[in-house]
Amino acid sequence: MPAESASPTDGSFAAIAALYDAALEERLWPDALRKLTEVTGSQASSFWVLDRSSPSPLHPAFISINFDRKAVDEYVGGMASLDPTVRYLLAHPGDSIVHDGMLGNGRDEETRCYLDWHERSVETRFRLVGRCSLAAGLQAGVALHRAPEAGRYEIADLERFGLMHQHLRRALAVAARVGSLTGLRQVGEELLQRSTAAIFLLDPTGRVVFMNRAAEALKARDDGVQVSADGVHLTVASEDEQLQALVRQAVNSSQRALGSPSGVMRVSRKSGRRPYAVWVIALTRVPAALTLFRPAVYVLISDPERRLCPSMQHLRTLFDMTAAEARLAVCLADGQPLRSAAEQLGITYGTARARLTQLFEKTSTGSQSELIRLLLTVLACQ
Repeated sequence: MPAESASPTDGSFAAIAALYDAALEERLWPDALRKLTEVTGSQASSFWVLDRSSPSPLHPAFISINFDRKAVDEYVGGMASLDPTVRYLLAHPGDSIVHDGMLGNGRDEETRCYLDWHERSVETRFRLVGRCSLAAGLQAGVALHRAPEAGRYEIADLERFGLMHQHLRRALAVAARVGSLTGLRQVGEELLQRSTAAIFLLDPTGRVVFMNRAAEALKARDDGVQVSADGVHLTVASEDEQLQALVRQAVNSSQRALGSPSGVMRVSRKSGRRPYAVWVIALTRVPAALTLFRPAVYVLISDPERRLCPSMQHLRTLFDMTAAEARLAVCLADGQPLRSAAEQLGITYGTARARLTQLFEKTSTGSQSELIRLLLTVLACQ
């Protein structure tokens, strides 16, 4: 059947749909490869990502079906760099579809080494590749493989695959965008989770769409701050009214893209401890038209009672402190007077003063208050 008259019943449409499914969910690539393998009369196939940023070709992703696992490991582990097809792909980034007839007959020592390995380890012989360049030095695609008895890919096969390749190219572009957004989301979430302040992201209606670990802990303490289905609320009614007014103001600024105004307030605690410091800040970047995650405001709550726990190893690395000096620095950063720190560490006050002098020298500070301010700045980056 000519490629132009392909019908929905011959498997082409199912294979194309599977490509788009795999673009949105990487674990579905084996299913897409199986459909592609069947509809193209192939015996095996692979989805791969080729990164030229390293000295030798690197496959950060390689998914295959109907290949021996040991052969795949050997290929990705080193033989790929000797593969004539891979070399051609790297040398001709503008060619979207590549097949055996385009590779030429040149043979060097490395090519013969690869072909000998291929003859011993892989049952297929003929290959048809469709790929897409995603960025400088980065490309991805699929490779179809046929056994010797199935014969090489002929003109009709290339024409048929050419129509499918249009969808493959679009699917790979979608996959790259989804993967990039997922990576950015993961990085952003990691940074939010590492914050020692409680962070709540609110949508335009004021509902919570994200809480970091510190916010979860704050919610569990129920000490002046409550979190419900309709947002963040405060125990004291007058303070809650002030918070909701700040949230509404921030939402309006976010929707009108007026910059990033912020409001700040103090929040009382049922426990009687020092009040929380609360910032309400508008997020003014307009989200995509179609998204399930639409934060408009973030509420940051800092607890002045939180004890800072500096890493002794970090202090030693950053300022070349001795273990004894780092122990004293930790005590001072925790708010202890020098005499109290000396007693806790089991040293004399004179020894503590001598170590403090060494700390001034190593941190380029001139007073205990300046030293503590520097240590607290370092702690904020932990």
